[in-house]
Amino acid sequence: MNLKDIEKLINLFEKSTLGSMEIEENGLKVKLNKNSKPEIIDYTEAKQETKKEIVSGNFVSSPLVGTYHDSQYSGAQSFVKVGDIVKKGDKLCVIEAMKVMNEIKSPYDGKILEIYYNDGDMVEYGSNLFKIGD
Repeated sequence: MNLKDIEKLINLFEKSTLGSMEIEENGLKVKLNKNSKPEIIDYTEAKQETKKEIVSGNFVSSPLVGTYHDSQYSGAQSFVKVGDIVKKGDKLCVIEAMKVMNEIKSPYDGKILEIYYNDGDMVEYGSNLFKIGD
């Protein structure tokens, strides 16, 4: 739909008995309402802006239900943060279950791409804790 098509559409709409009209074509949406100004929304441009780069990686999931701890004790430095490079066997976090501290170690070499929980959050069995990739 080009500008001339939109102008024709507006002129036809003004002459019609319709109170409102909405048309979408190739990602361009035109809303017309006789009680307000014409509104033109270009969704193709918005979609391009919201596209995110897909980054592959491996997920580390929780082997049990419990409380997520990002450090050895309250106030200590986190075991890992986003952007850190880890090796297989490095400690990532601790899951506390029934007053037992269970260390979660990395099964992969790579970079911490995402951390899905904050210190003190409850985690479910099988929920993703970390995303590790290149």
